[in-house]
Amino acid sequence: MKRVLVVVSLLILVMVIIVSADALQRIISSGYLNVGMDAAGYMPFEGINSSGKYIGFDVDLATLMANELGVKLRIVPTRWSGILPSLVSGKFDMIISAMTITPKRAIMVNFSIPYFTVGQKILYNNKVYKTPPTLKELLEKKNLIVAVQMGTTGDDAARAFFKNAKILEFASMDEASIQVAMKKADIAVGDSTYVGFMVSKYSQLSTTNEELTNENYGIAIKQGEFDLLNWINTFITYVKASGQWQKLYNKWFNNYQPNS
Repeated sequence: MKRVLVVVSLLILVMVIIVSADALQRIISSGYLNVGMDAAGYMPFEGINSSGKYIGFDVDLATLMANELGVKLRIVPTRWSGILPSLVSGKFDMIISAMTITPKRAIMVNFSIPYFTVGQKILYNNKVYKTPPTLKELLEKKNLIVAVQMGTTGDDAARAFFKNAKILEFASMDEASIQVAMKKADIAVGDSTYVGFMVSKYSQLSTTNEELTNENYGIAIKQGEFDLLNWINTFITYVKASGQWQKLYNKWFNNYQPNS
């Protein structure tokens, strides 16, 4: 009986190793790197310009990855609410879409080492608040309305900090931000990079100095694809050490003009 269990265990281990190796080789053999991204867009990480071309930090990072693999990049736009199930079902090879690494998500997928660090920040209308509202002021405000993108860590942070507020959920962060601009919500909670982008795009929007959380973005792949995961971690380390990551950061967070 023990010998049978040992043989079965070895067979399972061999199958895991084969699946792990196949994931990386499958991408190379197919000639395409299929990457899932939020269909609604999340600039400056991903979006579509006036010519219908995908642009953003994540798009450029995925392009660098495809180049290193010697394949072509194919972006698979997917609604955020279904992006993890779509990865698990095999609709694309990985998710590169400003996704925060969380224990809950790690139950479904494997994450790479962090490739970007952000925090949750508050977006407010400066026509309503003449000075930046403090966290204490917002916590004490009666009938506070907070807009968020459903299923995000901004959604989680809003519920954790503003327990008595009315939370308005939207399919995209753009929709949530528009509620603040139109004075239909008091504030929105979102990633610091995105909030900064919206502040630069719309003159009536501003942000506070304090961050509610500190989070890391990771690249998500199906569980068990360890060779692919190891390659992705090596790639992230390489682009950071080589200065390519910093060039992308400067392009999208220092030099990009959203209204141009």
